[in-house]
Amino acid sequence: MAWTENPGSTVGGAVGSVFGAVEKGAQAGISAAAIGQAQHAAQGLKDAASSGQIRITEKGFNILMDALNKCEDLLLVLRENIDTITQAPKLGSSPYAKTVAAHVQKGGTGLPNSADAVYRQFQDVLDTTREALNQAKKSYENNEQDNARVLK
Repeated sequence: MAWTENPGSTVGGAVGSVFGAVEKGAQAGISAAAIGQAQHAAQGLKDAASSGQIRITEKGFNILMDALNKCEDLLLVLRENIDTITQAPKLGSSPYAKTVAAHVQKGGTGLPNSADAVYRQFQDVLDTTREALNQAKKSYENNEQDNARVLK
């Protein structure tokens, strides 16, 4: 099915579910379930595009890639903030201060649900969605070329 600029179409709905899952995750404090839902939606879109079930026009592709690029820009701002929290705070030189600083730092990096890990998971969702859109565009172009050959 080719995607047009109709937001109710298959690709638009699939990408919308990816973005919706990401938004839910951001609003809910980034739960593991929300990240899983976003990853599942992105992978489903990629699988459908890879099997030729989804095709997208150049215009539709550009619209959705623009949305992905905006998400990427927001993710880069988040990355800058994460870089700050992944550094151990300077709380003093006592053993207790060092223990607390190390504990605070673990929240930013090193744990499965750390800010750094969540950032990487969201980056993976965007990358998977981007791959899916590229494949859907390629499928559309191949279909158009096939149709042109038949009409010659």
